[in-house]
Amino acid sequence: MLKASFNHSIVFAKLLQPLWHLLPHCRHTRQCPQLPDADWLAVGLCRALRPEASGRAFLQFFNETTDAELKRAGFFESLKSVRRLRLSQEVGSALRQTLRTELADPWADFPTLAAFEVFAGDGHFHAPATHDRHADGKKYPVGHLFTLDLRTQALGHLTVGDQVNRKKEHDMRALKRLTVQTLRQGAPKGRKVMYVWDKAGIDFVQWHRWKQQGIYFISRQKENMKLEVHAERPIDRTQPINQGVLTEEWVAGGQGVLVRRIVYHCPVTNVTFEFLTNEMNLEPGLIALLYKRRWDVEKVFDELKNRLREKKAWASSATAKTIQAHFLCLLHNLMVLLEAQVEAREGIRNEPELARRAQRLAEVRQQVEAQGAKLPLVYTALQRLTQRGVKWIRWLCNHLFGNVSWAKALAALRRIYQSL
Repeated sequence: MLKASFNHSIVFAKLLQPLWHLLPHCRHTRQCPQLPDADWLAVGLCRALRPEASGRAFLQFFNETTDAELKRAGFFESLKSVRRLRLSQEVGSALRQTLRTELADPWADFPTLAAFEVFAGDGHFHAPATHDRHADGKKYPVGHLFTLDLRTQALGHLTVGDQVNRKKEHDMRALKRLTVQTLRQGAPKGRKVMYVWDKAGIDFVQWHRWKQQGIYFISRQKENMKLEVHAERPIDRTQPINQGVLTEEWVAGGQGVLVRRIVYHCPVTNVTFEFLTNEMNLEPGLIALLYKRRWDVEKVFDELKNRLREKKAWASSATAKTIQAHFLCLLHNLMVLLEAQVEAREGIRNEPELARRAQRLAEVRQQVEAQGAKLPLVYTALQRLTQRGVKWIRWLCNHLFGNVSWAKALAALRRIYQSL
């Protein structure tokens, strides 16, 4: 089995270890002598981590670097398997739950949010596969809808864009064709689900329908929106989280649907923001903070595109494109988990980047206080790294197949973080 050869790399074995614990409990595993499920997952994660631009280049590297012999047809055919797709979805869901139990909740200081699962969502595009062709004979980017769990930083995949009827599917159209069960992402009955989306996620009538199923949205007001004010709501100025909130109103949107509009002014950028939501009770400043953290999903997209160099679809079928997205989620989530474990157990973390962030925050605080203002909690809360650093990803790649002890690999990581 290929899995045995992967275990020669202690670092890669550490990265994959959570999957080996989860795989025996998955319902969609099967016996496959040509490419067992454990090997298939490991190879897919290698493919996502390695910089080769094409699948053929990756397989050539893989076969020349390891003592394995991975057939081109076998690997590419596996990307068409609906059963393998369901397996990647199942193990991905289990891994996200593992992150939830292993990692601390950064939102624990906001008790009113305790009843919610909170996700930032957005569309992300890859270049088309080499043999991709639309019905008109042209190539178009491949769209996906991803979500980022704002409690754990776990990346999830909602859907691949319509491959037949749309050259570039709008976010809301894609969201509308998803089931409520998919949108709830495994949240138990009675638990609320909050999505923080950009302006492409606005549809007040649909928001109202989803609200009946415990699904809520936060977005920003579009420039051309004409909303009728029904009531201005009082703001509790004694709560630090509400600093910077100017007004809170109940306004009528499409077909008279009532939503909240929260106007917030950021003293750092001197920009005023107008947020819209169908959630009517959370502190208005908390709504502003949630939208501010929507940027985390954009940073993860940057991680995928520029640090993992995942810019192109692996294959042409919708199944293969969806499997690729799940592999990217698996890799990101495994890196989040391993990085947290290394910090907790070994005391190793990205000190240079943390120091730069602290310095930047101190400069911003000084700038705002020099103007006679105070830096709001919305700006200072949840200070954490939202991307895996370039040095971390290089470290993983450099130890992908090397037979180096865990102690020696950790020593190398310490040296990397000590250098500028």
